[in-house]
Amino acid sequence: MSERSFRLPGDRGIIQFSTEVLTHMYSHAQTNFWKTEAGGQLFSDTPESVTVYIDIATGPYPSDRRSRYGFHPDLNIANRDRKDNFLRGYHAVGLWHTHPESTPSPSGTDRQTACEYLRSFNGEMDGFLLVIIGNRGTPLNLCVWLASIDSSKPWIKLDEI
Repeated sequence: MSERSFRLPGDRGIIQFSTEVLTHMYSHAQTNFWKTEAGGQLFSDTPESVTVYIDIATGPYPSDRRSRYGFHPDLNIANRDRKDNFLRGYHAVGLWHTHPESTPSPSGTDRQTACEYLRSFNGEMDGFLLVIIGNRGTPLNLCVWLASIDSSKPWIKLDEI
């Protein structure tokens, strides 16, 4: 398996996912009917670079609430992950989760969760990545959006390069 890259709008840069992060996320894909949604956070130590390299993916955790069509992370653990990774020089740059569909797109709940997550940064971030892993494709479909807390800014689906 190799890394995958996505172009930010306006040629502002590239988002690149490490092989380890992809392997972790793919391992939770809902490729069978009995698998529940899973997810977590994404971290980078290069958030201001032209190439934002995603090299840490956290979650899921046993205390998350998961179902076939829903994922609600344990917020205490998510906060701990952010603090611990920040101390190591990594910044939270997004969320990832799975969907039981081949070509996933954000649900209303996904949009609400993303806005709540962004608000938890108390104005320090106005946008971040939302990654959803589908259950088909070789490699598995991976859809990436640049999400915004500002309702006047539409979410932008990033193109893979």
